[in-house]
Amino acid sequence: MTYIINYLKHNPIIFYALCLIMLIPALFWHLGFLAINFPTDEPTRAIVALEMIISGNYFTPTINGDFYYNKPPLYNWVIIGFFKLFGNYSEFTLRLPAVVSLLLFGFTIFYFVKKELGTRQGFIVAMLFITSGRILFWDSFLGLIDIAFSWLVYLSFMCVYFLHKRKQYLALFLITYFLTAITFLMKGLPSLVFQSITLLMFFTYKREFMKLLSWRHFAGIGLLVLILGLYYYNYALHNSLDKVFVTLFSESEKRTIINYGWKRFITHIFTFPFEMFYHFLPWSIMGIFFFTRKFNTLIKSHPFLQFNFFVFIFNIIIYWTSPETYPRYIFMLFPPVFTVLIYMYYNDRANKGLRSRIVDNFLIVVLSVGIIAAIAMPILKQTGWVDQAWLKGITMMLVIAVLLFFFIKIKEQRLIIFAAAMLMMRVGFDWFIIPPRYNDFQEHKVGALKAAEVTGNAKLYIFRHSETEHATSFYITLGKMQILKHKFSDFNTTDYYYLDPRILPEEYYETVFDFNLYRHDQPIKIVRLLKIPE
Repeated sequence: MTYIINYLKHNPIIFYALCLIMLIPALFWHLGFLAINFPTDEPTRAIVALEMIISGNYFTPTINGDFYYNKPPLYNWVIIGFFKLFGNYSEFTLRLPAVVSLLLFGFTIFYFVKKELGTRQGFIVAMLFITSGRILFWDSFLGLIDIAFSWLVYLSFMCVYFLHKRKQYLALFLITYFLTAITFLMKGLPSLVFQSITLLMFFTYKREFMKLLSWRHFAGIGLLVLILGLYYYNYALHNSLDKVFVTLFSESEKRTIINYGWKRFITHIFTFPFEMFYHFLPWSIMGIFFFTRKFNTLIKSHPFLQFNFFVFIFNIIIYWTSPETYPRYIFMLFPPVFTVLIYMYYNDRANKGLRSRIVDNFLIVVLSVGIIAAIAMPILKQTGWVDQAWLKGITMMLVIAVLLFFFIKIKEQRLIIFAAAMLMMRVGFDWFIIPPRYNDFQEHKVGALKAAEVTGNAKLYIFRHSETEHATSFYITLGKMQILKHKFSDFNTTDYYYLDPRILPEEYYETVFDFNLYRHDQPIKIVRLLKIPE
């Protein structure tokens, strides 16, 4: 055993390789297992992409045939590309762009951090981000915009620093404004906010504010305007621009104090740090390095650390002061702060400091909890029924236990060993936590597909303001490859209607099929009208 430990100490690449290998089962296992479900924005991304394919109109997003203004369409174009590349509209294909973006995000973090802090810290910062609780156990298996958006925003941050370091100012402005245009076409105004704050902060503390008044900066702004202008010119050919910008502004404004008032604002100010600490566990324990006398000295000693810290602190202010903020909105800010904290960790450990020991002991506790959870999974009623539960539970327990042993024995590689253990926990999550959710989501998918099937090739409309959900609309639209539109007049007795029975008396229709929405199990009927309502 001593030989093995010594060998691993001198060949840390084994743990690096283990992490890379573990990424494959951790991120791809069960990726398409669950049906698209209501509690996220995933169904919205799915239905918008599908309706674009059916309509052939890729510039004006719609949902149920009505114009959708909340987000520009670029990420939907990405989803459409994956749908066409793989030749299907499966949940796996819908979610694959998010996983690919996460892996590209991780590589980007590694590439840039390695340039300034070396290979080990670059790899660890990348793995810290990927294995953060919120990423690993939630957003990495959903078809959402935020990981791809955050990756490109982070890439823009790094371009600011490294192109400035080379004094390539024209390239700095052109590339970062190009990325800003791309991210604007994904999510709207937040991309402009990140770009504005970062450039203003950076050139101010560099005492080069006049660079922002140079022709190079205006060239970058011109490129942004050109790209967005071309898109909105094409948009205007299909629909009026009246509501587009009003909605984009309201989407940002509704999350602020303007909409929520002072009470919610003050509450959010105090709870926000604790919420972020929870969502980015276990790595958020690194936050203890903020509370050290050496923090300012160490930050000032390294320009790259200073840049990352300023990017984090100046950009997070707007979200810290916005009552409706979700962790996924600020994914791009955690690689910069992890970069700083990992540097602090290794500096503290080199000096045999207390805080690095606290971090190590906390991670030991997390690994111990992981072992206990692995033992419990085959025993618990909720999870013990999964296929080969005991084999999976024992495998998970042994892998984490072995990694805990090496974590204790090989101090130099503790963080990367822990990252590998986190990926094993995600595999355990795929084995034991995702399958119990299957029936709940699948029931609504099956109901929606059956609603499409029973109508055959006939037309199906949403009767007036009958309540629907984006997931339901997606599966019905997928089943018929016909956009499920609202209809408010000109009813007939031959078409089918998607009906909320609360809005029309029963004597007006005959029920062909009924099913429930995911939300509150609201009953919905597929009907044919017996007589025409007024």
